[in-house]
Amino acid sequence: MKPASGKEKGDQGNFITEGSLIKALLIVAMPIILSNALQSVLEIVDMYFIGHLGNTSIAGGSVSMSIIMVLMTVFIGLMTATAAFISRAYGSKNFDRIPVILAHSLLMAAIVSVIIALIGLFWSEDILFILSKDAAVAAEGAKFLSPLLEGIFTIVLLMIIVTAFQASGDSKTPMYVMVAINIVNIILNPTLINGLFGLPAFGIAGSAYATILSRAFGILVFAGLIYLLPSYKSNPVRLPVHFKFEPKLLTDVVFVAIPSALQMGVRSTSFMLMMWIIAFYGEATIAAYGVCIRLDMLGLIIVMGFGTAIAIMVGQNLGAKKPDRAKDAVKYAVALAVGFICTVAALYFVNAADILVIFGLGGEALDVGISFMHVIPLSYWVIAIAMTLGFAMNGAGATRPGMYSAIIGMLIIQCSTSYYLMINGFSINFIWYAVVLGAISMCTTNYLFFRHGGWLKKKLDLGGES
Repeated sequence: MKPASGKEKGDQGNFITEGSLIKALLIVAMPIILSNALQSVLEIVDMYFIGHLGNTSIAGGSVSMSIIMVLMTVFIGLMTATAAFISRAYGSKNFDRIPVILAHSLLMAAIVSVIIALIGLFWSEDILFILSKDAAVAAEGAKFLSPLLEGIFTIVLLMIIVTAFQASGDSKTPMYVMVAINIVNIILNPTLINGLFGLPAFGIAGSAYATILSRAFGILVFAGLIYLLPSYKSNPVRLPVHFKFEPKLLTDVVFVAIPSALQMGVRSTSFMLMMWIIAFYGEATIAAYGVCIRLDMLGLIIVMGFGTAIAIMVGQNLGAKKPDRAKDAVKYAVALAVGFICTVAALYFVNAADILVIFGLGGEALDVGISFMHVIPLSYWVIAIAMTLGFAMNGAGATRPGMYSAIIGMLIIQCSTSYYLMINGFSINFIWYAVVLGAISMCTTNYLFFRHGGWLKKKLDLGGES
């Protein structure tokens, strides 16, 4: 597990800014894709153990996760900004700025985490009751939500460290650490939920404790690698020896993070609005939509992996003053992402019924799910282009285009059109076409911004002497 250290790369050549673009894309993307897949497996395992606690726990956990998704948009924006600044510093060989950027990102994360922890400590149950209108669900959900929000800095700290390693071109080390974290989490889940090995049974709270403890374990592993292993001695991903607060750097990071956070906020809001619209079509449709959306996310893991990789490659190549190489890398990433997602789309389209039956759908719900799978996957290639171009511009630090495309495509086109169709009595099949229309709008918006080329000229002030 030898890292790609800053010093060594600076001396021997950076494979991201030199050599084969396709090889570089695959080297960076494949570990990220595997890490994302492992995370999905963990979520399924988590749902399995919580599911055995009963419907109240399932409902409480589901409502809690919707709240966490909204709150995490702030941190996702921060991670996007952190990746943009660190990859730019790495590509320009300003390795000494990486610890400083990392420290300022962690400072911002700590400030927001304290606010969220206070919300979790005092108002978890109240917020859950507002959303669920069920006192029992709110009380049960608070057992999960409160400790998770109180310990959220542990989760965010790990995510930022992973982001920093990936932005430096090392996606293998985070993958190995995430494997260890997932193993620990899977062991802790039944242990703390059901009370194994003489420990008390914490119920749904045990899932939250397992998440926090496994992330704390991951942070300790990273600390050991960074500060104890000689092979990581020259790796620039570490805290600065002497921290000096730089207000301008913090402000610059925040200004890049805000549009990205708003983009994720729009996506989360659109998701909740679509769930509300779908609910008017009945329980069978809700069940089918829930399963199909999960399959959507599984299919898009590959696209997200290539997207994260291209964001890193764009940042580093712009830092190395190679805009043409950055642009060429995006074209290869789009081609690879579209190729992979078309394979998934074909699998879903041809085997829709068999796949949905495995996930427990039958009768009317199965028919609705099949109608989804015969429409939405046909637009996967459009979604892949939109996502890849959005990630590429984010990697340059140009996070506003993604925000605009999410507002236009998801909020204005998809949700508004779906609502109009629903109130006018159109069948659920028309809603699927509204989703496709939203995807086409997002793709078109991102393509226009990408074609304009402003993202190639985006300047990031790294501070210091850079």
